[in-house]
Amino acid sequence: DWFENPFAQTRELNGLRVMMALLNNWDLRTINNAVDEVGGERHYLASDVGATFGKTGNILTRSKSVLHDYAQAPFVDGTTPDTVDLVMHSRPFFLSVFDVWYYRERVRMESVTRHISRADAKWLGQRLALLSADQLRDGFRAGGYTPQEVEGFVQVVQRRIAQLNAL
Repeated sequence: DWFENPFAQTRELNGLRVMMALLNNWDLRTINNAVDEVGGERHYLASDVGATFGKTGNILTRSKSVLHDYAQAPFVDGTTPDTVDLVMHSRPFFLSVFDVWYYRERVRMESVTRHISRADAKWLGQRLALLSADQLRDGFRAGGYTPQEVEGFVQVVQRRIAQLNAL
């Protein structure tokens, strides 16, 4: 899987893992994310981020593009001196256990945001902090959000960036 590949455990990959948690992207299937090597250089890809800015969870509880859910969703789950665990709930509804492949895949997604180097998480936070509020607003406006949603999402993203920088 894209997040378990030992050759790819780099600062950049950990940055991608942090970004998926920052966005609350609950659709972390391998088909949507990859690590490609081209000419000896690694490229970290997220090809589908449509399941973001809501609440992570199972098919009954998750949401996307819901400001209230995104604002209420926890971000940092815990830290050690060396690592950070970010919140990613993707465990399926318990009756899904009968579809073993699906259940296993969704449970494994939760590990994407676990045991991330604290230094790498802070590194990404420092880079994201370079984005101005206007740049963040432009991104949400381009996504078709209302002016009120734009302001709300920007506030939540800035709060999460501040959490990364406080690590």
